[in-house]
Amino acid sequence: MNNISTINLIPYNQMKEQIEIEITALLDKLRSTEDIELPRISFEKGYTRISFPVPGLNEKILIDSILLINNYLGNIRIHTFELGVYAFQALNENIFKTENILDNLKIQFMGLFEKFTIDISKKGNLTQEEINLVVELFRTHYISIQKGDPIARLKTLGASVIENNEGLDWSYLAGYEEVKRNVKESIILPLMNPEIYDSIARLTRVSFESNRPRAILFEGAPGVGKTTVARIIAGEVDIPLVYIPIESIISKWYGESSRNLSQIFDLCEDIGGAILFFDEIDSLAGSRDQNMFEATRRVLSVLLRRLEGIDSLNNTLIIGATNRKNDLDHALISRFDQSINFPLPNLKERMSIFSYYATHLNNSELESLADISKNVSGRNIKDICEFAERRWARRLIIKKLEASLPPAEYYKHALRSWLSNRKG
Repeated sequence: MNNISTINLIPYNQMKEQIEIEITALLDKLRSTEDIELPRISFEKGYTRISFPVPGLNEKILIDSILLINNYLGNIRIHTFELGVYAFQALNENIFKTENILDNLKIQFMGLFEKFTIDISKKGNLTQEEINLVVELFRTHYISIQKGDPIARLKTLGASVIENNEGLDWSYLAGYEEVKRNVKESIILPLMNPEIYDSIARLTRVSFESNRPRAILFEGAPGVGKTTVARIIAGEVDIPLVYIPIESIISKWYGESSRNLSQIFDLCEDIGGAILFFDEIDSLAGSRDQNMFEATRRVLSVLLRRLEGIDSLNNTLIIGATNRKNDLDHALISRFDQSINFPLPNLKERMSIFSYYATHLNNSELESLADISKNVSGRNIKDICEFAERRWARRLIIKKLEASLPPAEYYKHALRSWLSNRKG
């Protein structure tokens, strides 16, 4: 049984629910109009069995599947490899021991021409890694259906693609005037006027190369508007914003992180360019001076190569956001054309942010709130105002009163509660 402790095995019902939830969420996220059949999952005669049809099996997809299986299972053997049947099986933890090897996880690709089925079986329950493999095999083969649509493929790789930012402009971000000025001068002007920047580069250089920014680092505390600014930029220049959650790269992709990250870069180029936003990039590309997992090292290598190297990007702007710049790898920091600091809002800016979420308060009340909210971020101020509104709504419901505006005291109480909780 591959010498796996029963502690690591996931009960059948929990396994079935997890696979169905993850795959349904994938299809819902893509808003697929394809008639995609969900995996058939059963437990028969002591064996877990999972099968689902796939649209086809060309050489590339088969090789990608073998690499994926090897990444998740470690040691595998070829069980069958002939036209119409390709089968692979996990070896025991000690590869020199062969007893009960047929009880281990087995993956079969069966069919001819364009009708194939993936059958997965194992005696007993699956481990979490084996469950992850099932989901990733489904995702990998679903990509083949979406091969003509780079945006759909980006979504299957865990990215969020925001193509419409209507209603989100600079007025949404109260304060931060210096940040806005830097962003407009350093990012928006080059993106909207590339020909002028290219003309200057052709006049000033022996050999032409673009002088437009390829990578910008946003640094600042959580909640100071880094993600919001990235969305506003995308809306201003009418370019898709591709948001990459770091956790999906590191945990979900396991051994194939670097390959999938490279695919994301290629797909951004395929759609004609994008703004590729990495939040908490320090979690993805920490310093090599520290202990680093090999998978993380490979991801960092891809980042460095795509930012400045043979495979560098032409039409895609990378924005990395961090609140721990000192933890970033020094070579990566050097690849960023510019670093824009997002400070915590000053008193005037805090007044402006409070006025955005509490338009009915007068200047004196706003100044009082701003005065006692030092070192509070814009997102925190939004949360504080929402908490005050909820408390006021609860009072109106209990007292059976008509809707009315919350008084300033409710905002002060919410702010003091937030500050007290932070100290605690």
